[in-house]
Amino acid sequence: MIEVRQPGEEHRDQVSEAITISLDLDRRHADGRAERLLLHHFRCAFEGDRVLATAAAWPFRQWFGGRELRMTGIYAVTTLPEYRAAGLASRTTEQLLHEGRERGVPLSALYPATLRPYRRLGFELAGTFTEHTAPFDALPEASGPLAVEEYRPEDLEGVRACYRRWAAGSNGPIDAEDEAWWPTRVLGSSDPSAIHRVAVVRDDSGTVRGYVTCRKEPETGDFRASFRLACEHFVACDPEALSSLLGYVRGFRGLGVSLTIVGAPADPLGLVLAERRLRPTRTMRWMLRLLDVPRALEQRGYPPVSGAATIAVEDPTFADNRGPWRIEADAGSVTVTRTRSSDRRPLHIRTLSSLFSGYLSAHDAVHLGLLEADDPAVALLATLFAGPAPFMLDFF
Repeated sequence: MIEVRQPGEEHRDQVSEAITISLDLDRRHADGRAERLLLHHFRCAFEGDRVLATAAAWPFRQWFGGRELRMTGIYAVTTLPEYRAAGLASRTTEQLLHEGRERGVPLSALYPATLRPYRRLGFELAGTFTEHTAPFDALPEASGPLAVEEYRPEDLEGVRACYRRWAAGSNGPIDAEDEAWWPTRVLGSSDPSAIHRVAVVRDDSGTVRGYVTCRKEPETGDFRASFRLACEHFVACDPEALSSLLGYVRGFRGLGVSLTIVGAPADPLGLVLAERRLRPTRTMRWMLRLLDVPRALEQRGYPPVSGAATIAVEDPTFADNRGPWRIEADAGSVTVTRTRSSDRRPLHIRTLSSLFSGYLSAHDAVHLGLLEADDPAVALLATLFAGPAPFMLDFF
């Protein structure tokens, strides 16, 4: 009999082995993983005391429309090869979704290796994780006016405040209160052999106005020691911080061949380069699912839009999400109430989730046949969810 439950300390090595077998191609990546696992994040499928499948969830917050919403970030979804096609990964993931909704969390997101099983659970493509690369000689020559200094542990709160100011202007960035997130995942390095640097930009008052996390990675160049500088967080809250950070990273030229940053799918950094030399070199897409439709819609931020529309929602997993719902917007403040009827074809929770993030426009949904062209809700949905293209800086 299969049971889904949280693993205990005695299962730590089994959980680590399941991740290694299912997700890693190289066992060297698994060194030290077992001791770092946050077992309280995990739900596992057990046969007796044997771990057959795993799924885990980070407690995140995610920005949409200038507001933070609680989000459960699904990761480490694995099944031992001999037990695949039995739906065990779906069971462990669905357990986390139910627990999140019960805690009042309105959203869930994940990075999929394959789409089909997550679409069955109500997820849909909703944003990107994009790496952009430019050669060092394409960066502006001038240095910025602000001091750039090596990060110190006492800078943590200033860096987090800087990130929050920056994230409020974007759709999709995430944050976490978990004590392991910032020191270990954002500002730390999972590879002890890598040359890893964190630098901050501050003004005369000591306020952190930008920061960068970067590591050296081998790159083909004129020298055996040539490298690229890979930056995961390259965050600047204003033009002075941006020019100062660019001056800092340009200092790695010489043996340094290129700079890689993670950013928006059409990152505006390309506008400060003299030529078209900032190029997307890797893109991954993440998926989103609304766990609680009215809570998610009411907590999101919006442009100063006014209007009303009724939508029906189809959600095979959570009956309470099924509409019809009356959406009323007043200068960007949205209320959602259940109404009696709708004569329109229900909107699948997948489609609504992709619209919610801004990844899918209402007009594109019409072209795909996901919304009816004459549905009065199209115009309101198009204006409500307009905004920056959704993206994350962090892979989890």
